[in-house]
Amino acid sequence: MSSEWKLVDLRRKTDRDLVILVRRELDRSLTLAGVAATKESPLHAQGEKAYRKVKALLPRISGLNRDQYREFESKLKELREALDGLESEKTLRHFAVASSE
Repeated sequence: MSSEWKLVDLRRKTDRDLVILVRRELDRSLTLAGVAATKESPLHAQGEKAYRKVKALLPRISGLNRDQYREFESKLKELREALDGLESEKTLRHFAVASSE
């Protein structure tokens, strides 16, 4: 096997591994965002970190087909909405005080 073919094969394997990594990160992050109580939660912070990681990795995966890319973009959007949908502790305290009056 020529060195050129070895590089092509290595790139294919790398892309396949990146697809697996991105899929796992998105699934894990969606779960984290689902159980995070507030934006100050460590789970929210982990979800934010994973969001940035996936956002940076997606353009680097050369072997993605259109359907895979749409799937990842859709999950990334879902994650962003889940993370943005969490309330801050300050807001929750404000609602608690207002409802007890």
